[in-house]
Amino acid sequence: MRENRYSIYLPKTVADLKEFQKLGEIEGKILEEERIAKDTLVRNQWIATANRSGLLRMANMMKLPMAEDMETEMLRQEVLSRWNNHGPYTWFHLSDWLDGCCGKDMYWLKCLHRQYRLQLTLGLQIKEKKEFLEAYLRKIIPANLILEINLNTNIHRRLKPLTHGKIKQMEWTYGQIPYEDLTPYQNQG
Repeated sequence: MRENRYSIYLPKTVADLKEFQKLGEIEGKILEEERIAKDTLVRNQWIATANRSGLLRMANMMKLPMAEDMETEMLRQEVLSRWNNHGPYTWFHLSDWLDGCCGKDMYWLKCLHRQYRLQLTLGLQIKEKKEFLEAYLRKIIPANLILEINLNTNIHRRLKPLTHGKIKQMEWTYGQIPYEDLTPYQNQG
């Protein structure tokens, strides 16, 4: 297919010559490399479609610390949240920003108006964002609000409606240990 890319521009009189066919192979490879480079360049212009090198370039421009150590999708989320960094004007804007930064079901936000207190509880899956959220929210919320950011270490309320049979059917694991290997320990204690 690569040589066809070049030969479609040749007149029929020279397309059958060996020299032009060989030239078509060489030029076809070069044109294919150029197409791939152009596609990569276009994809790297947008955060949602950028590859790792494009995301690292954006993170470097934003002076994002420890960007090289992050996984690609985590880096994409960090760059996107920094890119969309604007002070929320209302409660709904703050909730919408937190949905994008943390994930829709990964946090719980509560405002205690009479105590001038804003409570944010993060799920354990996003505990590494605690420092960033604390620094960012301190910049954007009013100075007289007390900010509390906690981790939700009690996940009992999520597991309470499930029976052992349902957990076994869902094939849950505790770390890397499958549910079936945990059942002997349940009867001991």
